[in-house]
Amino acid sequence: MNKLLENKEIIISKWVSKIDTDIDEIEVKTFFSQILNSIENDESTDKIILDAVANLSKYELSINEIAKMVLKLVDVLEEEKLSCEEKNIYIKKIYSLTFDMFVEFENTEKDTISKQIDTIKSMDIPILKLDNDTILIPLIGFLDSQKAFDLIRKILTTIKEKNTLKVIVDIEGIPIIDTEIANQFLRLHRAIKIIGAELIISGITPAVAETLVHLEIDLPITTRADLKLAIETFRNNEI
Repeated sequence: MNKLLENKEIIISKWVSKIDTDIDEIEVKTFFSQILNSIENDESTDKIILDAVANLSKYELSINEIAKMVLKLVDVLEEEKLSCEEKNIYIKKIYSLTFDMFVEFENTEKDTISKQIDTIKSMDIPILKLDNDTILIPLIGFLDSQKAFDLIRKILTTIKEKNTLKVIVDIEGIPIIDTEIANQFLRLHRAIKIIGAELIISGITPAVAETLVHLEIDLPITTRADLKLAIETFRNNEI
């Protein structure tokens, strides 16, 4: 079955004319040529999809946009002099390939997100000294039990080494606040209190506040909506 490859250049030209995109025409034709080869020769779609990601990702196209481009081939085939049986076979392959693209893109995205989460989890927690009395810990990403334990130990060590009595933990970069995280803050608060220091948690957004209320979590800790207010609270000796 080589009907498509016999008129490959003509089909690709018609195909390109049916899409509205700012992508370089040579790259589009290369992508379409790969798809035609796959459909005609029953090749694996994995390489095509990976090539599409590599070549088209710089244009910030979504999988939906790329799939629509691929499905335009159906319109082209409707205009070709093919038997109904041939058209049906090709169209079935096109839809099958498009489905595979969605699956592959989803798997790739999940893998990317998983790697990003692992990277965030493994990041060291920075402790910044704002002045002689105050340190700032900006939290970013996910705070699990191990990271919270390391955080408490690191803060207590820093307080002792730098003779610091004021601690600001900014949580604006934490995507999820739940009961476990709230309990970690309580442990941190108790540990800081024991050595005579003060704690303010900043970055309490309306969404975070709503979550804490929904979970019926009462934090007996001084909180502020943003970092600026937390710094001002310490400098004005309001706690």
